[in-house]
Amino acid sequence: MIGCLSLARETFDIEFAKKKLVKTKKILKKLNKNIRFFDDLITNDKIGGDAVNFFNKINCSRFIVIQSTFTDAKFISSFIKKFKKPILFVSFKEKRAGGRLRLNSLCGINLALHALIKNKFYSNFIIYSNNEEAFTKEILKFAQNKTFFKKINYLKKLSNSKKIQKHSIEFKQPKIGIIGERPEGFDTCDFNSKELKTKFNAKLANFNLEKLFDIASNIEKKTINLTKKNISNNLKNLNKLNQKELNKSISLFHGLEKLHEKEKIDAFAVRCWPEMFTEYGCASCGPMAMMNEKKISAACEADVLGSLSCNILNQLNNKPALLVDIVDVDERDNTTVFWHCGLAPLSMAEKNSPSATVHSNRRKPLLHNFALKAGKITIFRVSKSENKLKFIVMKGKVLKRKNSFSGTSGVVSLGPNTFKKINNLFLSGLEHHVCFTYGDVFEDVKSLGKQLRIPTYTI
Repeated sequence: MIGCLSLARETFDIEFAKKKLVKTKKILKKLNKNIRFFDDLITNDKIGGDAVNFFNKINCSRFIVIQSTFTDAKFISSFIKKFKKPILFVSFKEKRAGGRLRLNSLCGINLALHALIKNKFYSNFIIYSNNEEAFTKEILKFAQNKTFFKKINYLKKLSNSKKIQKHSIEFKQPKIGIIGERPEGFDTCDFNSKELKTKFNAKLANFNLEKLFDIASNIEKKTINLTKKNISNNLKNLNKLNQKELNKSISLFHGLEKLHEKEKIDAFAVRCWPEMFTEYGCASCGPMAMMNEKKISAACEADVLGSLSCNILNQLNNKPALLVDIVDVDERDNTTVFWHCGLAPLSMAEKNSPSATVHSNRRKPLLHNFALKAGKITIFRVSKSENKLKFIVMKGKVLKRKNSFSGTSGVVSLGPNTFKKINNLFLSGLEHHVCFTYGDVFEDVKSLGKQLRIPTYTI
């Protein structure tokens, strides 16, 4: 017997998710009569508990988990610990049409795989792209396989590193400002403070959100108006936004600036939701983008290792760095999509393209909206996949394409076999955030890894 359950988060497009789900279930029902469905979308703890009770009464040998939208890994981590059965994840593709990223389901699988692999549960995933034949083939393969997925060192398989030609890297030990705590279920944003001190000599400064809110609330109106005037020269549609909410957003930028100046912060890891929206009344994406422009990297979701990754790229390249989600991969096009809500600095935009917008789910300003400019990039992550500290670094190229999804996004090639590389990176337990900077600091990252005695995987 195969159990099937579906995960979703209500801030995404639930109705669109349901339509995708109906079609997928029809295929599964036609394919295998021994599939038992928990019909409700699991969007909260209560429904999750109902799902556990449902499957407690059925002897399932394995599970298909349909990642209908992005979710955190809290539920699926507890689910697999209880049932200890093989899991196959299914995600949905979305058209790269420039509109809202309605589901972001692939990123949800990325986050879930990291959490499960961290706990030594190995899974696999399918990206359903309306190719029923290919989808059916993968489901049948999963249904017939009676064993658990095995641990495979995908990073070692991918790594193409030749002997590192070590050269001395000047590395300033960073001070990272952590504002608030990581969201629940975001194991990808975990860190070990002792390890950061030992390996990087990093200093950590913790602030609660109220501290930032208090500083921002006391920014003078004339300061806010001057900043608004300055950014209006480069951002279309600024005057169309709710001005009260926009002012709040700009005040957050100045709040981060003041913390940086007073506390000598080199990079920030910020809890960017939900309180920014629900308590302070605006988005922090635009303010963090402005900090990124100043090479004071701001990583969302309180991702400390993500913040450190950006800081390292800032130091090596003396250019802005950006933290992104991997939200799509296309085998035929041999590309992937890097995206974040609206976090990219303006210097990363195609000329004359940036506009101001609101958060696609929360509908509050300020966010940047543009396609990332074409060019060679270095992609990097200080990773804790499989609970082991490592560097993962690769070369890539942002292609000259239109904006795939509202916010800031770029269509990226990782060279030959981009699809396979992304697939294997996910199965290695890579976090759902990676960082990049324009230019080639590939060899510098390798040398720094050698210098700090950190295992380095080059893709």
